[in-house]
Amino acid sequence: AVGALPTAAPFGVGSCPGVRPGSVIQTASGACSLNFMFPDPRGDRYMGTAGHCVLATSPLGQQDNGEETFDAGDGPEAQDLQGNRIGEFVYAIQSDPKDFALIRLDDGVEASPQVCSFGGPTGIDDSRPGLLELTVLSSYGNPLGVGTGVTAKSFLALGMPDPDHVFATGLVLPGDSGGPVLNGQGEAVGLVVSTGLHLGDSLVSGDGLDVGLVGITRLTPQLERAEDALGTDFELVTAPRL
Repeated sequence: AVGALPTAAPFGVGSCPGVRPGSVIQTASGACSLNFMFPDPRGDRYMGTAGHCVLATSPLGQQDNGEETFDAGDGPEAQDLQGNRIGEFVYAIQSDPKDFALIRLDDGVEASPQVCSFGGPTGIDDSRPGLLELTVLSSYGNPLGVGTGVTAKSFLALGMPDPDHVFATGLVLPGDSGGPVLNGQGEAVGLVVSTGLHLGDSLVSGDGLDVGLVGITRLTPQLERAEDALGTDFELVTAPRL
């Protein structure tokens, strides 16, 4: 069962079985976490993760591996924690500030849009709160790709001044990449993509403190880029909070 903790203060433990936001996704590059579900107008279902989960050539350091689209049948395979195929990648980008990928789920694969432990997403948050507006963010991922452990996490952002990224205070590990990031209302802010010291172009301003230990890419700019690349529209599937 999914971990019972509805929030993480700042951490919670549990597991996230199945195919849903927060569960493990395995690729030839390693293990990451899924974020949100997006259908297209034809009814195909897609799940997001980080672009470097399929494009990265090295586990070390920041990279720029460009942008790729994959025709049906040619995309890298995506597997669940047990090694079962769930679909294939159709799109991926790893080019600062974007780090995002989409997996088209195979027909018959059971999947849920609801984020493990927290529930949601209830919508998309494109707001840019300032320095004096402390923002608590929540995420669910799989450190080291094992599917258990410190999976539910909370971060603190002292403003979110940049439209493409959020740098927050908290802790993530390899395997958390791609995992969903929500605000306090359960809205989708973006996805976890990196750990370490992050410094924005303007570290401190009235718009916020653009520095932190957790790198998060905002959802909307990346989804719009994927729509342009694939020539289709996507819509976030919402779900109630837990």
